[in-house]
Amino acid sequence: MPALNIEFSEAEMARLRERATITGKSLKQHVHDVTVQEADRIAFVEGAVAEATRILPGVTERFPEGMR
Repeated sequence: MPALNIEFSEAEMARLRERATITGKSLKQHVHDVTVQEADRIAFVEGAVAEATRILPGVTERFPEGMR
């Protein structure tokens, strides 16, 4: 399985360890999950922006006064 070696400051590591403990996960699992969730969030936002861009012209045509 591919792996990644990332360097963190002492303060960053302390925050990551604290969050991992709070969530009941190992540090490795916590960092993995946060990274994957962020990638999923970005994909969702990009999809929402694309959909808004697609439908916005029709909305402004139907409701021109409300879009000022």
